[in-house]
Amino acid sequence: MSDDRGFQTRKAELEERLERLENERASLIEEVKALREKRMLLDLEKKAGELQTTIEQLRKEREDLASQINSLGGQGQA
Repeated sequence: MSDDRGFQTRKAELEERLERLENERASLIEEVKALREKRMLLDLEKKAGELQTTIEQLRKEREDLASQINSLGGQGQA
């Protein structure tokens, strides 16, 4: 009988451990998914910011060049 009791105890311990591990895995999967999404958003925000900066620089350069052309007396087609 003690072997059966030992088996049942060990089985219960292992089942409990498996449940804890499965819960942790599920939790980690959700956390990883959320972190990947956050990382993707941060990457997109960074790229958008860099593109916005480039656009602003190009607009400024366009304005400066158009101004230079106009000040030189040209009827610039900017």
